[in-house]
Amino acid sequence: MLGVGEKFPDYSVTATVSIDKDLNKAFKTITDQDYAGKWKVYFFWPKDFTFVCPTEIAAFGKLNKEFLDRDAQILGGSTDSEFVHHAWRSVRRTLWIRKASFVLRM
Repeated sequence: MLGVGEKFPDYSVTATVSIDKDLNKAFKTITDQDYAGKWKVYFFWPKDFTFVCPTEIAAFGKLNKEFLDRDAQILGGSTDSEFVHHAWRSVRRTLWIRKASFVLRM
């Protein structure tokens, strides 16, 4: 577990950035170098298709604009693949469009 002031590990992952049917647009590789100069807020959950996850994702989504106004980027992730994130967003489209407009997958 990292503490305050410790460096987050280097990473390169495929993130789900939209619900576009063209997977070349829906997915994007992100690294620890993305969002330079911004605070990064990482949060994690166990799996997309569980009863807890939608509430956590929606809660961060509701606050996304406030984070952006403070130069902070929300990055959410779970053990699911980018394909599962894409499927979850497609099934939970109303929740996604209204609440969570940030990057999913770590």
